[in-house]
Amino acid sequence: MKLYDSESPLSAKAAKPSAFSSGRRKKLKFWHYLYFSKVPSYRKEIRETRLMYHKALQLVKYLCGEIKSSKPDYKRASSILKSPLLLAAELGVCEVVEEIIKTFPDAIWFTNEKNHSVFHLAVLKRQEKVFNLLFQMSGHKHLLLMSQDVDGNNILPLAGKLAPEYQLNRIPGAALQMQRELQWFEEIEKIVKPNYKEDKNSKEEAPAMIFTEKHKKLVKDGEKWMKDTASSCSIAAALIFTERQPSRSLRGYADNGIPNFYREAAFKIFIISDALSLSSSIAAIIMFLSILTARNAEYDFLYSLPKGLIWGLFMLFVSLITLMVAFCATVFLVLCNQKANWLFGLVVGSALVPVFMYSVSQFPLLWELFISTYRPGIFRKQGTRVLY
Repeated sequence: MKLYDSESPLSAKAAKPSAFSSGRRKKLKFWHYLYFSKVPSYRKEIRETRLMYHKALQLVKYLCGEIKSSKPDYKRASSILKSPLLLAAELGVCEVVEEIIKTFPDAIWFTNEKNHSVFHLAVLKRQEKVFNLLFQMSGHKHLLLMSQDVDGNNILPLAGKLAPEYQLNRIPGAALQMQRELQWFEEIEKIVKPNYKEDKNSKEEAPAMIFTEKHKKLVKDGEKWMKDTASSCSIAAALIFTERQPSRSLRGYADNGIPNFYREAAFKIFIISDALSLSSSIAAIIMFLSILTARNAEYDFLYSLPKGLIWGLFMLFVSLITLMVAFCATVFLVLCNQKANWLFGLVVGSALVPVFMYSVSQFPLLWELFISTYRPGIFRKQGTRVLY
């Protein structure tokens, strides 16, 4: 059945990625889910969203089942299934791609006018969920990886091209965007046979040359973003280092040279926190300086620069917390004999404000850096069923 502009119901469904769980662009964090799941309105919305996903998938399965029951030949199946299959691959709707391949396994050979197959499009559009279906295939996947488009590119040069802007915008910061691009290129390079890694296209361009040429601007933007971030954080670390110095004058010594509060537990907490604040702030400054003086080559964005920023932000967080602990311990030593509990509580509350502000402003960045750098990988087998 065809609708207007020769669009079928299956292709119309494939054009709506938001109706499927794989097309969900923004995932809730774990703590957000715990909070929202306790709010009745959000619980209802979550149930309705899950029901929508289920109904959309059932509709796709029904449509594919009707097509399969007609037992179409390759030409007829191509006219019905090629458009929704390639559209779903571009938009990242892996449910539709998987159901179509289950319905007609030879659909993996469908290509567009540029001779791009499902997995070529998945690489070009950076749709990892669709590309992961490749790992559920038998030896035929190597034929797909070796196939070339009209410009003589196999799948590796396609990974060397810049990702679409809407995909890059989903990743915060140019440095993390560059890191993701490198991860894609490296992962595709691992699964391509060695003799195809240096294959040149019709323009005599090797995959590495294409990657370098297409990512010049992103490298510059990533370098600027990384250095701006490191510069701002190093100033904050230096301020923390200078702010802790006045607290040393509060220690006070008796006539025999022993500190006045030597036997107080709060004094020991103050000494430990003060030392940790000093060492962690210096460590943070060193890490940020290493980023500022780094050469910032392409592959530095894969591990070395993100690791340096992770450790720098973590040390900055430790120095801020220990500074606040040392400050609270100092205030307690001054007010312990004054019976001013309300004043001490007010001071502790005010000390928590900068810690909270730092956590809200910088922890999301630290978490994104950690996940992007240390996660197992974006490519993995998603199921045990062999598709083809």
